[in-house]
Amino acid sequence: MKKILNFICLVSFICCSTGVFAQSTVTGKVTDQDGIGILGANIQVQGTSTGSVTDEDGNYSIQANQGDVLIFSYIGYQTQRQEVNGSTVNVQLRENVSLLNEVVVSSTRKPVRKLQATTAINTIGTEELATLKAESFTEAIQNTPGVIIDETQGRKGGFNIRGFPGGSIYSTTLIDGLPVSAIAAQSGSQQEFFGIDQNVQNIEVVRGAAATLFGRAAAAGAINIISKTGGTEHHGNFQITKYSNNSREGHQFDGEVDFRADFNFNGPISDKLRYNIGGYVLEDSGVKEQFAKDRGAQVRANFDYLISETSSIRLYGSVFNNQFQNITDSPWDLENGRILEGWHPANTFFNDARPLDRAFGVLDVRQGFFNPTLATQADGSPIRDAPGANREVTKGGNIGVDFNIDLGNGWFWSERFRYNNFVYEDINEFNFSTFYEADATVNRFNGQAFNQNVELITEHRISKQIKSEKAEHNISGGLYYSTAERDRLGLNFVYGSSVSFRNPEVGPSFGFSSGSFGFPQPPATSYISNTSSNRGESATGIFIGDEMVFNEKLSVNIAFRYDWLKSRFNTNPEEIPNSGIDFDPSGEVVENELKFNDYSYSVGANYLIGESSALYANYVRAFSLPGSINATSIVPEDNEVVNNLELGYRAGLGDLTLDFTLFNTKIDNRIATVFDGNLGEFVERPAGSNKILGGEFAATFTPKGIKGLIVRGALTLQDSQYEDFFVPLSTVDTDRDGTPDATNVDQAGELFGLNLVGSGVNAGINLNGLKAQNRPTSIINVNVGYNADRWGADFGGFTYSGGYADALNLFELPSISEYNFGAYYAFPLGTDELRFSMRIKNLFDGANARQLVVGGQNTDAPLIEKQNNPTSAGRITTAVFQNPKRVLFTIGYKF
Repeated sequence: MKKILNFICLVSFICCSTGVFAQSTVTGKVTDQDGIGILGANIQVQGTSTGSVTDEDGNYSIQANQGDVLIFSYIGYQTQRQEVNGSTVNVQLRENVSLLNEVVVSSTRKPVRKLQATTAINTIGTEELATLKAESFTEAIQNTPGVIIDETQGRKGGFNIRGFPGGSIYSTTLIDGLPVSAIAAQSGSQQEFFGIDQNVQNIEVVRGAAATLFGRAAAAGAINIISKTGGTEHHGNFQITKYSNNSREGHQFDGEVDFRADFNFNGPISDKLRYNIGGYVLEDSGVKEQFAKDRGAQVRANFDYLISETSSIRLYGSVFNNQFQNITDSPWDLENGRILEGWHPANTFFNDARPLDRAFGVLDVRQGFFNPTLATQADGSPIRDAPGANREVTKGGNIGVDFNIDLGNGWFWSERFRYNNFVYEDINEFNFSTFYEADATVNRFNGQAFNQNVELITEHRISKQIKSEKAEHNISGGLYYSTAERDRLGLNFVYGSSVSFRNPEVGPSFGFSSGSFGFPQPPATSYISNTSSNRGESATGIFIGDEMVFNEKLSVNIAFRYDWLKSRFNTNPEEIPNSGIDFDPSGEVVENELKFNDYSYSVGANYLIGESSALYANYVRAFSLPGSINATSIVPEDNEVVNNLELGYRAGLGDLTLDFTLFNTKIDNRIATVFDGNLGEFVERPAGSNKILGGEFAATFTPKGIKGLIVRGALTLQDSQYEDFFVPLSTVDTDRDGTPDATNVDQAGELFGLNLVGSGVNAGINLNGLKAQNRPTSIINVNVGYNADRWGADFGGFTYSGGYADALNLFELPSISEYNFGAYYAFPLGTDELRFSMRIKNLFDGANARQLVVGGQNTDAPLIEKQNNPTSAGRITTAVFQNPKRVLFTIGYKF
């Protein structure tokens, strides 16, 4: 550590050799060919990271020297360079169909044109966000090449990038450059702690080469959510959306009004102080039938004080109280490859309006299956199992401050702080029964977790710009530190439920004129476990890098990062002050603390072949550590290590913009998550390796002859395979002698081409060459849009195909297609606008399964089922379906 800090000091001392240049304020206006001011055009001083953005009237101001060259760029227009000769520089931009001139901020540590980025990056801008009407950040990035989304839970979802395995430890979600949570496993592909709102300026999606910028949870990439900043004039918008009601006939929410109201206001408080504030109010039955609604409210705000053109201080914060739907599942007919007869993708197991907890009464709970102990609420009342109250609730907020200070002489200082404090209640339920019959009573698992998170996230960075006649350097180094405390009480129940649905014999007295589920009955063992704990995570990372440009053609980025992580687990009630639930463990207090550390580095290059084409490449060595620990976790012998190579080509060819990328990834020392029956929870175990080989091809066509038309498409082909990946067997009768063992490998019976290794209790399957679970081999993205003066329409979506539901590749996933259609008409009211819009999500009402939960609690289940019933005749499994069709009507006022 001392040597690294000395190295940073030495680099900083060398950087001090540059001279001082007197700067002055340059102002001007950027207009289009009709003389109309362009909002959001980017201005950058060539060779530096100094930049500015035009306001609503196209005006800007920037600090620059006489003789400096200003670069003016905006999406859809040709980039223009203008030398500073005086205090005013006005520019008129000409249209250019190439989208490669947009400026991105998440690819490197300084803003660059997308054409010059050294990695694959896509931007979802304000207009596209307004068109998509996304209900989550996951849904907002659905058209990004190489990204697989799962928005089946409506306003919270997950995503995976380029065939990486499941879990949130490979990708991270950031707001304005800082992770949303100090717990890495909570800052990945899940968004439980905030909802998408009108404060978002744009979203940038980086694929690959992000670990050295964003830390250990970004080996696959990151999405950076960039907030709006107030301008020189007051602007705002208000809109209300009416949702079509997805509750089927007879549901308790059938026919109710579902709506969401959004607002955003921004502008100046004074010449130096700007504000931006926005949020929403929500009341919605949800995309699927459940016992609890989506409801809540959120407000986010930021205030920016402009010390100078290149220095600013931002104070920001948010408060939220969101209740979103959680995991939902339905039965899947394996024999016929469709949803079970009589079911609809909007149906879930618990849509009954009755108080279901009356069927269960008071249930004892157990800690690790031993020593029954009654769990009570803070007022002493017993906790009841309520599977109908399936939801996820977050209440709380955050506050933060950002400093960006120009120290002069090419030195810049940046400080970022964010404090999170929220209560997180997570209740979800799903089938424990992996395979069953249509007339069965299945065991369902109800998991309830009550959490209190308190977090601090910080980043401290200093950078130095060095500029010579033929080369430019932007050297930066700094320190990341975060700490989090998480108090958690987990209650796990098992109960029985009938699979039958819409039974015509059920009368309307229950409020379901078309039928209902059979009444749930608790089985003999109606409880599993109770886990109460205090969990902590603290992380420290140091980083240093250099972003270089040679002769304005070759860009080279190098970066190094080292991270330390300490994770804690403790069941001492005295250290669990925030859960709100009394629990006194009858067993021994358990403590566990583990420490991890590793490094990341990356090298990237981009070479401009011409004004609108470039070759780029990058290599990253990253790592991934366990997302969380429990009482029995141990330090693995080796950390997960990710090596990724990416090669790409970008070009603007007349009306056509192309982006082609090849990627090759290897993940060694994979950690797999399995269910430990003794602990009653999921744990992580060493398993093997993965390799991913693939390519992305994206094209955008914007014909000059049809102004307002844009056609976009992308094809991603990826092969995500297991390599020397060992899965132990525990219950498979491999020698077919009636006992679950593997003592006779030579007579193992039908294993469907699987590679059986070992024998007896050490028997298992090597998954080498099999495809990674739930990772499609092809992704197609399509979007067509047209915008006239007052109206517009768009059509687009995605298709995923070629995936397997299980690690053994015995059950293939169906292809998923989801396409949307939208249209709007705008009425001008002077300088204001009144807009009416309509959007249909899942236009063709696709009803396929995104996931088939055929694994159960162990990986033996698919093989056992296939051996016993190769044709799947009469067999049902659990599935998570794509969301059913939904129509949104929106009226908005913008000023």
